[in-house]
Amino acid sequence: MTKRLASQEIDRQAAEWAARLDCGSLAGPEHEAFEQWLAADTRHLGAYARARAVISQLERAGAAGAALLRQPTPSAGMTRRQIVLSGSIAASVALLTSAGLVWRFLKQQTYATQIGETRVVPLVDGSVVTLNTNSRVVVNYTKSAREIHLLQGEALFDVAKNKSRPFIVFAGDTQVRAVGTSFTVKLLPERPIQVLVQEGTVEVKRPDVPQAPAVRVPVNSEAMAPQNAPIETQRVEPVAVSRALAWRVGRISFDNETLADAAREFARYSSIQIQIEPSVADETITGLFVSNDPVGFAQAVATSLNLRTEIGDSEVRITR
Repeated sequence: MTKRLASQEIDRQAAEWAARLDCGSLAGPEHEAFEQWLAADTRHLGAYARARAVISQLERAGAAGAALLRQPTPSAGMTRRQIVLSGSIAASVALLTSAGLVWRFLKQQTYATQIGETRVVPLVDGSVVTLNTNSRVVVNYTKSAREIHLLQGEALFDVAKNKSRPFIVFAGDTQVRAVGTSFTVKLLPERPIQVLVQEGTVEVKRPDVPQAPAVRVPVNSEAMAPQNAPIETQRVEPVAVSRALAWRVGRISFDNETLADAAREFARYSSIQIQIEPSVADETITGLFVSNDPVGFAQAVATSLNLRTEIGDSEVRITR
């Protein structure tokens, strides 16, 4: 039976991995060892997230070269800088935790992506946020709640279970509450707020309308929250859920979508805009496309529907 490590030892190991990654990417065998370490214990991801948060604070303050409270036993192959840095990280995590300051230290963090970029963010409790293109979230953790404010864009939340500290996502006037589940929230201009559940169940409500009950949204379902209208839910086929999450691997999946809607979706991922001639705007397309390649999409559409493309510096036109 594998011995369960103490939290202090996990923090020390997390500090070593954070130091190694800060000094450069891991080679093949090291990367595999790191992935195995993450998967070995549910506490590892949270410890690594704390170490990564601390490292940015240490290097900003110049603490990596300061006197250390303690030195960890170095792993084989670690450089002097990695040993010094990992000691600083481990010492700082230990100090913050023992003083009860870790939640205040990590109380509020902002994460964002540019157009065409996705980002995976491990959180301190073991939850993971995956940001889609042009998205922004503010993470605000306290001892009683885990609050995420989605300011724009789209994010997938894989939530670590903790019944005593609910995980709550705020998007516009809508609140999504979960304990342990996996779901996306989308907040885009001039569109209803959308919640898609791929695992577990969430509750969706509007805090400003306390008389309205929370709406439960189970797995393979979505909730739409239009402005000044009731929240609506509907079942979604598992294959449709997978298509909706294709952006995680840099793809957009369409199933009988109009060219007008497809062009609007591509506009989220690239500065090159797709202009659709009105006479072909209602033509439909089905397929899987590279999200940041609107020119390739337009050329594929032209070939499939016997249309023409005109490619410029900042746009591509689809015409008959």
